[in-house]
Amino acid sequence: QAVEYRIFGRGMGCAASVSGQRMGGNCPTGVSPCCAANDVSGADDLRMSDAMAAEGETETDQGFLNKFSRQNAALGAEVTMKMTKMRALVVGCSGVAVEVTKNLILQGIGGVTLCDKRNAEVADLGVNFFLTEADVGKPLAPTLVPRFKELNPFAVIEAASEMSAELVAKHAVVVVCDTVPLPELLKWNELCRNAQPKSIAFLVVRTGGVFGNVFVDFGPSHIVVDANGQQPMLRLVESIESGPEALVRVTVPDGQAPGSLPEGSYVEFSDVKGCDGISTHQEPSPAGDMVTAWKVRTKPDDPVNTIRIGDTTGFPPYIGSGLMTEKKVGQPYPFKSLAQTLKNPGCPFDNMVGTDMVNFGSELQSHLALHACWAVEAEKNSSVGPQDTEAIIAKAKALLSSKESELEIEVDDDMFKKFVKHFHNPLQPFCAFLGGVVAQEVVKIAGKFTPIPGWLHFNALEALPSSEPSDTAPRGTRYDYLAGVYGHSFVEKLSNLKHFMVGCGALGCEFLKNYALNGVCCGPAGLLTVTDADRIELSNLTRQFLFREHNVGQPKSRAATDMAVKMNPAMRVKALEMFVGAKTEDTFNDDFWAGLDGVCNALDNMEARFYVDDQCVKYMKPLMESGTMGPAGNVDPIVPGKTQTYRDGGQADEGGGIPMCTLRNFPHLPDHCIEWARDQFELLFVKSVKQAKKFAEDPASFILDKGSSSDDAQAIFEVRGLLSLLRAASKPSIESAGQLAFDYFHLLFRDKIQDLITAFPEDARVFDPDTKQDKGAFWSGHKRFPKAAVFDPTNPTHWQYQVATTALFAQLLKVVPEKKEGDESFLKDWRNQKWCANLVKSLQVPAYVAGGVNTEGDSAGGGTKTDSKASLQALLKQLEAFQGSPLPPLEEADFEKDDDFNFHIEFITRTANLRADNYHISNSDFQKVKLVAGRIVPAIATTTASVCGLVMLELFKCVLDKPVEAFRTRQVGLAVNTYTSFEAEPPKKYRSGVEKKVPKAEELPADAFDDKGIIKPEYILSEAYAAYPDPHSVWDKVKVPSCTMTLGQFKDWLEQEHKLKLKNWGFVLGWKRTEDENGKEMRMPYSTQIFPPPLVIDSAHFPPLTDGQGDAMKKIMGNPAIPQPAKMQYLNAWKTAKDKGQMPSASGDAVKLDMSLKQILTLMEGKADAAIKDGTMNPKWGQAISGLAGRKVWVIPSDQTPSCNTIPADGSDPVDVRYMASIEIPLV
Repeated sequence: QAVEYRIFGRGMGCAASVSGQRMGGNCPTGVSPCCAANDVSGADDLRMSDAMAAEGETETDQGFLNKFSRQNAALGAEVTMKMTKMRALVVGCSGVAVEVTKNLILQGIGGVTLCDKRNAEVADLGVNFFLTEADVGKPLAPTLVPRFKELNPFAVIEAASEMSAELVAKHAVVVVCDTVPLPELLKWNELCRNAQPKSIAFLVVRTGGVFGNVFVDFGPSHIVVDANGQQPMLRLVESIESGPEALVRVTVPDGQAPGSLPEGSYVEFSDVKGCDGISTHQEPSPAGDMVTAWKVRTKPDDPVNTIRIGDTTGFPPYIGSGLMTEKKVGQPYPFKSLAQTLKNPGCPFDNMVGTDMVNFGSELQSHLALHACWAVEAEKNSSVGPQDTEAIIAKAKALLSSKESELEIEVDDDMFKKFVKHFHNPLQPFCAFLGGVVAQEVVKIAGKFTPIPGWLHFNALEALPSSEPSDTAPRGTRYDYLAGVYGHSFVEKLSNLKHFMVGCGALGCEFLKNYALNGVCCGPAGLLTVTDADRIELSNLTRQFLFREHNVGQPKSRAATDMAVKMNPAMRVKALEMFVGAKTEDTFNDDFWAGLDGVCNALDNMEARFYVDDQCVKYMKPLMESGTMGPAGNVDPIVPGKTQTYRDGGQADEGGGIPMCTLRNFPHLPDHCIEWARDQFELLFVKSVKQAKKFAEDPASFILDKGSSSDDAQAIFEVRGLLSLLRAASKPSIESAGQLAFDYFHLLFRDKIQDLITAFPEDARVFDPDTKQDKGAFWSGHKRFPKAAVFDPTNPTHWQYQVATTALFAQLLKVVPEKKEGDESFLKDWRNQKWCANLVKSLQVPAYVAGGVNTEGDSAGGGTKTDSKASLQALLKQLEAFQGSPLPPLEEADFEKDDDFNFHIEFITRTANLRADNYHISNSDFQKVKLVAGRIVPAIATTTASVCGLVMLELFKCVLDKPVEAFRTRQVGLAVNTYTSFEAEPPKKYRSGVEKKVPKAEELPADAFDDKGIIKPEYILSEAYAAYPDPHSVWDKVKVPSCTMTLGQFKDWLEQEHKLKLKNWGFVLGWKRTEDENGKEMRMPYSTQIFPPPLVIDSAHFPPLTDGQGDAMKKIMGNPAIPQPAKMQYLNAWKTAKDKGQMPSASGDAVKLDMSLKQILTLMEGKADAAIKDGTMNPKWGQAISGLAGRKVWVIPSDQTPSCNTIPADGSDPVDVRYMASIEIPLV
């Protein structure tokens, strides 16, 4: 169903209607109440913000959804809408409190009340990013209110000094972040649980040292609608039985991940032929309401790709087709009170969140320690400290013996001492981590994701100094909290670091804040270099908290670093606006990398991550790597010589792609249509311009190329499109742009479909090509028989396509002004049906031209291919008429997904839906198309904050020079409460070995098998291979002593010093573009021979060009100066020279044994430059060698090193070196 949002008051107090229903009672998808425990209706209830009337402004639907597009991709727009109506009471303005509040405001919460009567202290500047030195001594809450309001001017931010029942009742959630006595906590928790008409969510979060604790209670009646946030599973229906427990057979659609629905899931059906009424069936959900869905059942012996549903005997028989979609329905998720869970929190990794897989059970020790600390504080009515350690340990033992705590553990005295020592000493990284976790829990009130079932206890004991620092006493500085754990000398080390931060988006903003608060790069010798080539967009503001609306359009690196310096004026930072890669190595050169202490990646793509990883390996620099995807995140510390590299971890899973045959001819899901439409955008508005320019430059070659194409269908499409474009370009106007759009409507949605119907009529059959056996109907399974479109100016999809496509072609033809950034009135008068109807009156319906059908990649056949050669030749004849015609300037479109008024997503939406209509597939709305076509990565502020906090702990360990066992690779899943941590993997070691090769059974004689049919050992081949050095890791290098060493000397050096015989060396210059069998782009290395040096043809040994071929052959064969293996090459070169009538000129680019390595590298750089210029190599991937001038060293990567054999000292057979370390060649 299309979701229509109506947003008032600039996103405050918003309401959403779905098919005419107000949001709040039921979830937009028609399932049970999304938020039964916290219904977001009720404007008079000040738990929800009613600021929309006060603001008096209206924000457009698209503008709001654009701002939250990345968040909506992770949470769903309906959850974001609920957030805008929610109000939170945050008790305390501690470091973790401001992190929680910041994340809530970024995610669009309607209002926050800060409750704290304390005044700011100097130490607060190290954990509170909104405080300045001038704020010391001022009341915290009122001081912070206007600064939080900057993050979202439309959120209601207020201050309060005292908690009261009346204040609590005005909010949907209470988050306690301050030191509140245990009796008070228990009282407020009970008040919130018993609130009417529904419970108020109650959370407690605290942190001290390397420990953090979170308590969550949403009341006894909470409902979870979507436990994991994953996209609903889609399956194609193959059959539906008639019976009391009907078996449904399904298949996996192209592009969808395989998997099974668990018992108890719910599904709904659509587009089913037969079984009338199956799509409207209702049954009760676990939450007690009726849902339009079927509960999934299974039996032990059921076949794969089947499920069972209920009784279908009352429905007509199944005829065919259909789509089955998983339906998320409400599940009761009751909570226990603070008193109950304090006594018995559950068991880690069972009914309690597990966080420590290295020290199993540490969560229970933390829980008991917290319980004991609170109990002692309640008894003495004051805060505890290290001096109370013995009393707290005694209290813990008393709690266990009296059964006030039902934990069955023994007190770990050592852990308790560490817990108590810093109980009231917060660390900023923990504040950031827990701030993300707790803010995400608040979002879960809306029924999205699985809440923490009571308690979460997290520690980072491995991050503590190995010995107790002696300089932890406070000195009245902003770093006193940090020094309280690590010492002031550690703070000084952090301050003088020279770091490089690559990227300044969501991760980069959080890192900059963390660096500033912890004093990283804030000393006299410190420097943080930050680079990001992007500029700030509106959609950045919900995650990248250093940016404000007035920053939109500004460089990210400069705006973010300006804000970071305001947080800590001592911060030394240099902001750059460039990418990091081979093309910028003149800036990021040897001196730059060599001068760094470490690198922090804040990137969003794998290619850049791998490049930075390679540079860190090359220059032996630690790298802090991390990433997020919606509510999931990862942390990967990369430390030279201690851990594996980022590349060692392998490529990120990109998921399964959609086969080309599906996109081209047989779509069966809306996503297939969207992907196809995205390709059409490139074809119509980018590639068409390139085709026109290519034709204008050399018409004859273009016509010849198209005429000899092996894909007639594609050639016909391209030539027809080019003809329409050339006609429009000959007389550029709005009308000619409209005709061009009209031509493409008929080409894409009428003619291409008619071609497919002609080739494969509705009654087409599939026959086995060998046996000629009839295998069934062609249009079956995932293939849907299409229908050709007829333009209807009253059909919204048709006229909206025509408007969007005309607008884009008008910009391409430059007959309308260029759209300016931020212009929301661009071509406003065109955006209506009347304008389109007037345009279409003057347009001509193009004649149908039969084309071919390309079904390459589809395993089924059975149709008759159309002979399209005649059609193609006729079109090329028309094209000849445009030879010599001038081509006016044409403007290629630059796809921009975040401008909702540039017609880009509008075109793709209407094109996708026209395609869907061709194939009887459900349509998609603008926002879904934007997410899919724009490849928008789900992103939320909470995950970013949590991950960046954890990265800081790894940075601390790096500065402390911790062993590999202390570093943690972490996987964070805020949706389902996964916080797994593993010891970082040591570097992968490459060792010599023996590979066993088992021959194919059919290639072996009968006596090669034993009585059990197993191949005998003597028939299994063994092949030894070597690693050099043995063993080695990617961090190791073979270092050449001098670049003046000649190639011959290098060969001798390998033999004498390393006992390696140089066999072959093909130097990789760069990469060429190729495609795999599915049409997916791949890169292929392009190399040139170095060793053995390639043969140089010396024309001085040529016979006279006046000789005949026979005489020339005799002279060449008899010339002792020409090596025997090269004689035929000389003869061929002589023949080429004779044909041209001149001797070849001497070549100066040949590799010789007496050339120095530096000369050879310079020569290779020149060859790489030439290969890029002449198009041999693809510039997308850059050159493998470039920028030698000014470099101090060049490293040959391990996968590009020369081929060598070992030279065994004992005279045994040499062995191929399969794994060789990188080779480092000094250049100075």
